[in-house]
Amino acid sequence: MVKTKDKIIRKSVELISLYGYVNFSIGNVAKEVQVSKGVVNYHFPQKELLLEAIITQYYEKAAIYMGEHMILEEDAKRMLESYIESNLRFVSENKAETLAITEIVLNGRNENGELIFVDENNSILNPLIEIFQYGQDVDRSFRKFPPEIMARAVRNVIDSFSSTIAKEEITDIDSVIMEIKTIFDKATERSD
Repeated sequence: MVKTKDKIIRKSVELISLYGYVNFSIGNVAKEVQVSKGVVNYHFPQKELLLEAIITQYYEKAAIYMGEHMILEEDAKRMLESYIESNLRFVSENKAETLAITEIVLNGRNENGELIFVDENNSILNPLIEIFQYGQDVDRSFRKFPPEIMARAVRNVIDSFSSTIAKEEITDIDSVIMEIKTIFDKATERSD
């Protein structure tokens, strides 16, 4: 049996992915889950705590998925390819959650108008930075470039295509993955 807390999270994801962050409310969730607002507030005393639970659950699920699908025993080039592919396949298999996360991260603001969910340490870039450093310093499969800049480029492309895939504006996921891998293969390859 699904716990009420989990029902609240699932229904919130569904509502945000369908109607956007702006139209999301605790009252709508309570109505859809068929509980009182008090029950929702019992589990999530603040709206931000519910949104944080959605984000945490998504990124934990993504980390598990990527851990199961990334190839780490080969060279840096193959690690980068598997990073790109596992990210985009995860998105393809979790479209509603991806739309909800995008809405929350881009639109969740505090009373001062500041974004609530900001990766201040840029921790999402760390795996890519490590791959690039390994590829430059250890297996020498990458040319010299600032790893953080290239990591930002990869993340921006993945994030942009994640929305496109989640909205089903592009359905040929295999072509998207192949082209993005080719772009960054060319961008990082050694010329010697």
